[in-house]
Amino acid sequence: MTFVRYVLVQLVAYGLDLGTFEALVRYGAVAPVLANLAGKVPAGLFAFVAHRGFTFGAADSGRPHAQALRYFALLLLNAPLSSLILAALLAVVTQVTVAKIAADVLSVGLTFALTRYFVFRERSRGK
Repeated sequence: MTFVRYVLVQLVAYGLDLGTFEALVRYGAVAPVLANLAGKVPAGLFAFVAHRGFTFGAADSGRPHAQALRYFALLLLNAPLSSLILAALLAVVTQVTVAKIAADVLSVGLTFALTRYFVFRERSRGK
């Protein structure tokens, strides 16, 4: 069940990420790789709060600052990794949005495992 909750939260967060990305790219505000990084900010803020309370049941752990520090450290590692994958895919995929979605799909499993065992390790609930 934890993975199902994780995916549900990630779908909403991904809407924020992709929406920010699309708006920035479509209106020529920034290049796709920078738009990818910018989209991670609102998505990450939402996802931290939702994963803490809904996905991993860690909202009552009394350690929000430590969890936030670990979560955003993970985000700081994941965002450039996702952007590197995106840059590589853009060398072979002409549709920018397709390349972004593919880059993000490639990192879902790794991100779930790291979030579960590194960020919210105190009280992960369910299987």
